[in-house]
Amino acid sequence: MTIANRLKLVIGLVVILLIGGALVLLFNHRQARVTSETARVVAPAAAVGAAYGGVVTDLMVSEGQRVSVGQPLLTMVSQELKQDIALGAQPSDNIAFAVDRASASVTYKAVRDGYVHDLNATVGSYLSAGAQLATVIGDGDRSVEAIFSLDPTQYQRVEVGASAEIVLPDNTILGGTVRDISVTTSEGYRTTTHVTIACEDLNHPRYAAMARQGSPVTAIVSLRDDGFLAGPTDSFMKFLTKIGLR
Repeated sequence: MTIANRLKLVIGLVVILLIGGALVLLFNHRQARVTSETARVVAPAAAVGAAYGGVVTDLMVSEGQRVSVGQPLLTMVSQELKQDIALGAQPSDNIAFAVDRASASVTYKAVRDGYVHDLNATVGSYLSAGAQLATVIGDGDRSVEAIFSLDPTQYQRVEVGASAEIVLPDNTILGGTVRDISVTTSEGYRTTTHVTIACEDLNHPRYAAMARQGSPVTAIVSLRDDGFLAGPTDSFMKFLTKIGLR
């Protein structure tokens, strides 16, 4: 065998070993991640509840409309309020509503910046005291609630602080961190695991349309890697990220 042929053989063997090693590390990386059964975006919400039962006389907002703190949402005329005032009650304004004693009406206001969701009121409708009129979904601190079906060996490797990925409907991938873990049910040898994932990028205006309350997403959580390939796999994935292949 000539030197050239030997060199080709050695190079070929090295290439095969490198490809094989890379595939092993990629497989190990895949085994150390789990994908959610379901996942959705959760945003801070402020419910608007009726302090007094009454009839809606004015509706100033619509479903999905953006509102600011203190902005009027709707007005209700309340017979209950009229009776309380007649008996000497002196209801006062607060951050959530303003009272007009002369007309026995209550104007409800937004308590945070955001958008209107689950608007249950229409002009002319009667709503009892305590009824939910609407919800204002806030702008900040969005997170993801995901449900995973895991076997015991996977569940014990899910940790608070573990890295996670959020895949939006347009396949954009955002980085996140596991904030909370809980198990609600167990079927056979698998557990239904609820995981809350913090993701600051969901608050960026760029993703506002895809990060609304209840928007469906996919969550991928990294499990603790206890194997001897943990170090090499981590280094290999960082290398792929550095050269732009991941």
